[in-house]
Amino acid sequence: MNVPNPRREAFRILRRVEDAGAFASVLLETRSAEISDPREVALLTEIVLGVLRRRAPLDHAIAKASGRPLDQLDGAVLTAIRIGAYALLYLDRIPDHAAVDTAVALVKEAGWTKAAGFANGVLRKIARERSTLLPLPPATGDVEALSLYRSHPAWWTRRVVSRFGWDLADELLAANNEPAATVLASWPAAGSPGALGAALAVDGVAVAPCRFVPEALRVVSGVPQRTAAFRDGAFWIQDEASQLAVRLFGDPVGPLVLDACAAPGGKTLALAARAGAFGLVVAADRHAMRLSRLTQNVRRLRADKVVALTCDVSKRVPFRGSFDDVLVDAPCSGTGTLRRHPEIRWRLKPGDLLLHGERQRRILGAAADLVRPGGRLVYSVCSMEPEEG
Repeated sequence: MNVPNPRREAFRILRRVEDAGAFASVLLETRSAEISDPREVALLTEIVLGVLRRRAPLDHAIAKASGRPLDQLDGAVLTAIRIGAYALLYLDRIPDHAAVDTAVALVKEAGWTKAAGFANGVLRKIARERSTLLPLPPATGDVEALSLYRSHPAWWTRRVVSRFGWDLADELLAANNEPAATVLASWPAAGSPGALGAALAVDGVAVAPCRFVPEALRVVSGVPQRTAAFRDGAFWIQDEASQLAVRLFGDPVGPLVLDACAAPGGKTLALAARAGAFGLVVAADRHAMRLSRLTQNVRRLRADKVVALTCDVSKRVPFRGSFDDVLVDAPCSGTGTLRRHPEIRWRLKPGDLLLHGERQRRILGAAADLVRPGGRLVYSVCSMEPEEG
């Protein structure tokens, strides 16, 4: 355990997100487990996700303050300036001089010593002029201005406005820039959700029932991963919408269940929690590394009804027979998860939606052949796009 500089840690994570296509949430989870102070974890998370969510307004402010096209800047220099600008424009707890000095130091540490003076000048101008450098609220119907103001790609903003209308689209885009709730699902062997809430309270974690899945618990305050209940396998972390998808099966499920695209495994655990005494859930995924998180949770919860299997269900499967229940939580664009995974909005291209749809149809067709006569098949995606649903 150590007490790092959250802005330096944020820089490292953001560079991996940009350079290697990594997911910020996975890197944050790994690094946060190594940091002892919850306040430093909170600040690290705020900076990383905040920079990704507010990237368009930040770049707008940086371009105005610098007078230079941002594509002329090295990626590492731009990332450091974004971190400093985010602290200046959106955070209250970091003094201006600390925001500027740390960003300049990051530029130097990245090997761009000659750019340090440029970064210093840009950030000092942002500190002076503040919100005057940010984009103005858009006039109704100005989609380009809305995409900049709400920090989403113009092509996707256009789709959202076309489908939902201006006011609802604006609300949706604004919601994507708010933090996602942490939601817990209780493991039945560990007791009721009420008992879990009481156990968490002992360790300083406050929870409340969710709106659509009352037995799901939304974290109000505290860090649930640092509690005795977590270590004892009393719950796992799973978004409320994800829990809703599994509830479509009813209760119980099985006894023989296939989760055809299982990683990272939240829905697998939810299926196992609903399986009867003789139930078995086969968790299949083509990515062995992504299955590792599932197997960790399986061990922690002692979920002996789960068998993990690396395979691509859309191709030849290494088993015979059929299943009573099959879940296809298909790989998708993830446009329904932009609060939790803001980097997706900057990676996704219009043509990706059709490609996802074609792959999803292949997976769904293959999975349907594995359902016994009279069995049940549930298809779900974390996407809002018609091409995928």
